[in-house]
Amino acid sequence: MGSLGPMRLLLPMMVVLAGCAFDAPPANPPDPSCVEFRTLVYPVLMRDCGFPDCHGNTDRFFRVYGPGRTRLDDRPIDAPVSQDEVQASYERARSMLASAARPEDSVLLRKPLSIDRGGAPHMGIDEHGQDVWASPEDPNYILLRDWASRTAPEPDRICPREVPMMMMDP
Repeated sequence: MGSLGPMRLLLPMMVVLAGCAFDAPPANPPDPSCVEFRTLVYPVLMRDCGFPDCHGNTDRFFRVYGPGRTRLDDRPIDAPVSQDEVQASYERARSMLASAARPEDSVLLRKPLSIDRGGAPHMGIDEHGQDVWASPEDPNYILLRDWASRTAPEPDRICPREVPMMMMDP
């Protein structure tokens, strides 16, 4: 048993040192533009992800708040989206980027992507066996990736009230 003593100390030290060999993800979520989120990204998330049975539901960590979905307050289900709902949806989307060094590796971009194209397991597969986006070449995936890749200047991290949302075709 005397010869095993140094080995017992060596193994934990090797595990700790092995962990140092990997790049750690950022500690804080990135700060992409909230103006771009409100005008471009939010409409896509509402249309593609915010269904009441998916991310328009309080049972999910990632939530898209808005009309016909989970509401942040007691406003009617069909009332226009509020500033607070857009801001909360923005913060939830940002939080889904925090776990990766690159946006493409984040949960926000991997979950809705088909597994055979680099996606992660996701409950959002439709009745035809398709995930939200079939490939990284999908225009909406590209829009989300590009938004997540850019850092906004400090004032652009609060979603403005006066910026109209881009209307998306269903």
